[in-house]
Amino acid sequence: MSKDTNKNFNFSKIKKGIVIYAILGVVVFAAIGMYADLAELKASISDFDFSYLPLILILAPMNYVLRYVKWNYYLKQLKIKVPQKINLPVFIAGLSMTITPAKVGEFFKSYLLREFSGIEMSKTMPLVLMERISDAIAMVILASIGAIAFQSGFAAIIACLLIIVLFVAAIRIKPFSMLIIRLLSKNRFLKRFADSFENFYTHTYELTRIDRLGVAVGIGTVSWFFEGLVVFFALKAFGVDFSVLGSIFTVSVSSLVGALSMLPGGLIVAEGSILGVLQALFDIDKVLATATTIVTRVSTLWLGVVIGIIGLIVVQRMLKKRAAKKLEEENNAE
Repeated sequence: MSKDTNKNFNFSKIKKGIVIYAILGVVVFAAIGMYADLAELKASISDFDFSYLPLILILAPMNYVLRYVKWNYYLKQLKIKVPQKINLPVFIAGLSMTITPAKVGEFFKSYLLREFSGIEMSKTMPLVLMERISDAIAMVILASIGAIAFQSGFAAIIACLLIIVLFVAAIRIKPFSMLIIRLLSKNRFLKRFADSFENFYTHTYELTRIDRLGVAVGIGTVSWFFEGLVVFFALKAFGVDFSVLGSIFTVSVSSLVGALSMLPGGLIVAEGSILGVLQALFDIDKVLATATTIVTRVSTLWLGVVIGIIGLIVVQRMLKKRAAKKLEEENNAE
């Protein structure tokens, strides 16, 4: 870790960004609350059976646990060894970046691994990228089952599938990818990153092998299945019978649409998608659909952000402790 790590590591800027996105989230909730009529919404929430709340709140963390299993699987495939006392808090801290546009902030995990373990970012960034790709494929699979059953949502699914296929095909066609890298390396500014580009590509190529991608997608499908149950149990808590397939379809499609929007955390778009699907496809009352949307997004988005913030605080303290220890060692050496 460099001597100036704490100077360059701008936690305050990260926290400020999270606060801004959180405010946007509150505004979105307020907007959909007014759409449903706040008085009616309050009355609906008063009927909520809170005995379901622990179950609703544990579903997303179950997703995170399985995503961590996948993260470790990827590290093992690339023969990257990171002590769990570092790896776990780094992974958890990455959850705080869920509300960045298209979740690109999760590359923050690569930065942290470099600071703690000296691993080149170009070696670990493919892990973050393939996390997102494998998750997208898993959601496409889950959403497709519902799309066939309910004859809806095909546009978002096809759009995501097309992007994924083009990306994987581009990676697997080595001559094409190497040509792109050579062209980028000719740029006066980018040529200094030529080795990093090649390193990034090599590791991404390894993770797109059909067997490795298959394992990752399998884990992702199970993990997103758990999160897909949130709408089911939320509506149960409101006293409404709903199908498991309908719940998984609603969550998966809204997540895909939110990802396609490239907006922070899919804000507005994801909420609108859940509302739209519940009302238009499943004929759920406007007020009940709104209340379910709020419960769903709190569980599937904001709970993860809160857990991530805790991880962020832990990581910040770990970095400060390491910096202080290194400074003490340097002073003793003098």
